[in-house]
Formats: sequence, structure tokens, C-alpha cells
Amino acid sequence: MSSDRTDSSEATTNLGETAPAVESASPAVECCIDNLAPESRQAIEASEESVDIRYCLQRCGRCYKEPFFVVDGDVVTGTDHATLLETLESGGTHDA
Repeated sequence: MSSDRTDSSEATTNLGETAPAVESASPAVECCIDNLAPESRQAIEASEESVDIRYCLQRCGRCYKEPFFVVDGDVVTGTDHATLLETLESGGTHDA
């Protein structure tokens, strides 16, 4: 029986350890590699934000026009990617 208690205790600990998963429920952020200047890519790689750099997001007109991220399916634009990263890191997702 004592091993059952240990297992229950471990299960509780495991559940407690997965609780920070809420933190990993951060927004899904994507950007197109063709929309990035080399400095922007370095900023993204150095950022704490998880940004999925992809080859095409099917937004070619916008991609040639201005810096943008796709955040949880919504396009977020800004003057540059560094500004967009700052906005994301501060918890905002509106146009920067």
C-alpha cells in the first residue's frame, strides 16, 4: 500500500509540474522568411517569443508591403519586426 501512496504522490507532483503548461499556451506566432531582413531574423532568434519562421504564409501582397506576424491566425503589422516582437513580449497583439 505504501507504494500506492508514492504513486499517488508522484501523480500529484506530475500534475503540478504540468500546470505551467498554461504559460506555454502563448499565442502561435508565424512569420514568412521572405518578409524578414537579416537583422529581424537575428532579433527573432534572440527573442523569448516562439516564432515559427516559415517559407510562405499565403499573404504575398502583405509580405511585399510591410513587416507582419500572424498571431493565432490574425495578421499583426508594424513598422518593423523588432517593434512587433516588443509588442508580443509585452502581451499586446494589436498593430504596433
